Amino acid sequence: MPTSRHLRRSAASVLIMSALATTVLVGQAAAREDRPAFATSSSQSPQNAAAAHPERIPQIASAWHAAWTGDDPNALAELFTKTATYIDLAVPHTSQGREEIAEFKATTDWLIPDADLEILHAFRSGNRVVIQSAYSGTLPGAPKSFKVQMATVLELRNGLITTATDYYDMASVRRQSGVPADWKPPVQP
Repeated sequence: MPTSRHLRRSAASVLIMSALATTVLVGQAAAREDRPAFATSSSQSPQNAAAAHPERIPQIASAWHAAWTGDDPNALAELFTKTATYIDLAVPHTSQGREEIAEFKATTDWLIPDADLEILHAFRSGNRVVIQSAYSGTLPGAPKSFKVQMATVLELRNGLITTATDYYDMASVRRQSGVPADWKPPVQP
């Protein structure tokens, strides 16, 4: 017979998968319609959605956001355990450990200096946090900027991130940016 712990884990898994499925489906629908993957209204813009209820944003999600939008790659790395993993499925890229996570952040800052994240929604269930955000910026040499929905799942242990996984649609990033489907980022000097 399942214990309450197993039921909580199952419920958390269902919530995470539902959030990811919704994000993917909205992103796919937006890609077919060639529009941003989220709608805004005059009363509740994406940047104001989370700001209207900051008490609902898990503390680690706020720290993660501040570190990603800040200038210090080590500030992001310090949110992780020493042996943590950061996975960006769209690129695709995996960083292992704090040093590689800081390098990934530094490379992202170099590649997309105007990169920005706006938290739209976030919730925590046990040791998992799901963050829905608007990810925007301008790729090198691109005639236009992009703004796509992204979901990030954080797995925690003792208040630190053990695994972070980003989910977003790179095809939409390229299409919105006006670069070819086979565009590759320049090599950092």
